[in-house]
Amino acid sequence: MEPVPLCRGEVILTIEQPQQMMSVDWKSSRAAAVVVPDAMSIAAAKSHVGKRPVGALINADGWNPEEDIGAKWPSERLIGRFKNIARRAIHAHADFFYLRMRQNLHTLRAAVLAITDQSGLGILVELPVDEDGRTADGSSAMAVVGILQRIGVAGVILSGEPEDVDDVIAELAPYANIALGVSVDPRGLRDMQQLSSVEFYHTCEPKEIERMLENAPLSCSGNEPDADDDYILAPVGMHAHFVDATIDISDPIDMEDHFGEMLLELEDQWSGALKLEINTPDDVHLLAEVQYMLNRPVCLEAEDPELLEQALRVFDGIALYDGTWELDSDIFDYFRQHYGLVAL
Repeated sequence: MEPVPLCRGEVILTIEQPQQMMSVDWKSSRAAAVVVPDAMSIAAAKSHVGKRPVGALINADGWNPEEDIGAKWPSERLIGRFKNIARRAIHAHADFFYLRMRQNLHTLRAAVLAITDQSGLGILVELPVDEDGRTADGSSAMAVVGILQRIGVAGVILSGEPEDVDDVIAELAPYANIALGVSVDPRGLRDMQQLSSVEFYHTCEPKEIERMLENAPLSCSGNEPDADDDYILAPVGMHAHFVDATIDISDPIDMEDHFGEMLLELEDQWSGALKLEINTPDDVHLLAEVQYMLNRPVCLEAEDPELLEQALRVFDGIALYDGTWELDSDIFDYFRQHYGLVAL
């Protein structure tokens, strides 16, 4: 991935309507980069904003599950829809992508996979958080960031009430290996305590840039995570889990029609992680359908690398790999970079 061209308290400006570009004095503007609402606006933006990088906005909205009927595996049509959007932006020479989490983690992750399938451009994600540190679908912000930072996202912008965002920054900063940013009311920046861990600010109103900079303290040279390196952040869906290399993994669990019932039975059996065997495409579909029931870290294994990739593609989390089925080093590196697969 190419680095996102923003850091150290700089400002990214989002143009919600193309006509807003005409109201900005670009010669004096403090914006370091600009995001436009669609691929058609990229060329016009580049003619106005000088050498500033121009990013393409993608709203990670959901889809009708019936659209998956006939797809090679679950959600592939959703990924395909985002691929089409990304392809148009790349053709129009976007410099990076700006994703907004509008619905749920599954949709957001599909959008990221679509972009990384298409290009090596940097990705920023705007993540709304509430007072409990949860996103729009109830996911833990820690879990979402833990997934995003392993699948190619370069930075996360937290949006919401300043006090809520401040609390989430304090929680995330020790574990974030990507840039953190904020999108809040400029008046609230002055009262935030955690901005030393923030690398950039965001505003959607051109007239707010100067006021934002007046209220925003200078950030430090960048966030330096200080979490214990012996523990791995391996989220499963909306839940964050921390594991180490010695985690106890269950015996192989064969995916079958009664897998959901088996998961309920396993709740009373202790093991640090569940090892799921993927033997057929039906197992992939079943994993997609019942993964919301998983309440602990997951180790995926499959003798067929293609089946393993299908499982990684639908699994909304960071999967573990214990080497039961040996993977070619090049294939493992691809799975690690693209899907965040973690070797124990």
